[in-house]
Amino acid sequence: MKNILMSTAALAGLAFVAAAPARADEPALQLGLGGYISGYAVYADQDEVAGTDARNFDFRKDTEVHLNGEVALDNGITAGAHMEILADRADGAGTIEESYMYLSSAWGRVNFGEEDGAAYLLQVGAPSADDKVDGIRPVISGFGFNTVAGNVTGALSYAQDPTGYSNKLTYITPVFNGFQAAASYTPTVGFDQAGISGAVVTTAALAPAALTHEDAWEVAARYEGSFNAIDLALGAGYSMAEAVSAAAGTDDLEAWNVGANIGFGAFGVGAAYVESNNSLTGNFETESWVAGVDYTTGPYKLGASYLNQEQGFGAAGTDQEADRWTAGVVYEWGPGMTFRGAVQYQDISSLGGVAGTDTDGTQVTLGTQLEF
Repeated sequence: MKNILMSTAALAGLAFVAAAPARADEPALQLGLGGYISGYAVYADQDEVAGTDARNFDFRKDTEVHLNGEVALDNGITAGAHMEILADRADGAGTIEESYMYLSSAWGRVNFGEEDGAAYLLQVGAPSADDKVDGIRPVISGFGFNTVAGNVTGALSYAQDPTGYSNKLTYITPVFNGFQAAASYTPTVGFDQAGISGAVVTTAALAPAALTHEDAWEVAARYEGSFNAIDLALGAGYSMAEAVSAAAGTDDLEAWNVGANIGFGAFGVGAAYVESNNSLTGNFETESWVAGVDYTTGPYKLGASYLNQEQGFGAAGTDQEADRWTAGVVYEWGPGMTFRGAVQYQDISSLGGVAGTDTDGTQVTLGTQLEF
């Protein structure tokens, strides 16, 4: 009841602020078009998957259409809306990924709707070779590993996003001397079964039996500043959610992350750590740490990263560990246009010593991205 009253009060306050007098002749908010399209050729030399030959070469795409719009009012408030539509057939073309409204002013910003939570919005990740391949939330992979406990390993994410795009209320403070903080509240939460990322909770899935967790709170803080020739970025976040069911293997969720980046001249180095006790399938736990470095010269950025991720499923022989090494280059050949190439090696091993579950592979990706 306390959570309901707090959320109701927050929304009532937003409605009051938004209703503050503005000029009658001010234009209504009109949405503009944006987004990106990226296409890759991917070659992967990997161990067999489930006893069959895995395809070595294929094409991969990642496309989103963004609708954005905002209007600044005389009362000092900016009102806006943002929507992201997945435009690849493999993602279910036309699927809404994000859809939220926001209000911002000197007091900060409030998001309401289907959007990532505070922990992800302020998360500091490590430098990458190609963020589509080895970033915080990579989406391009030619690997088809299918190992123990039904865990599919390919594009390894270390994003702290346990509430995914579930409807939530988020407040983000202004930046004070480089510092910024944020907090989110998500009443109902749905999860995917492959990791700590959250899946969209649809209207049809809102029955209590379909939900795993509820009343999720997230807090995060970030600092960015420069000292002489050194650029520094620090971040940390914490998430918690109450389990809906008292059944065995369903526990309250907790996740946290820390990250740091240091830039000096053309060089950048950084590292991040993420841990979650997500217990969707037994005693499911995920622990990830990543380190990266990059060097920028003219339109070229060279990068490399290493990631280690351990996943525990609570059953003998099912825990596993993934090691990922990536190196590559990004070339900016025009405004919002880049060529990208990377080489990646992954090694997956069973921590329980189960025969036949260890696997590895190497992939080469060549692609381009156009932003519009």
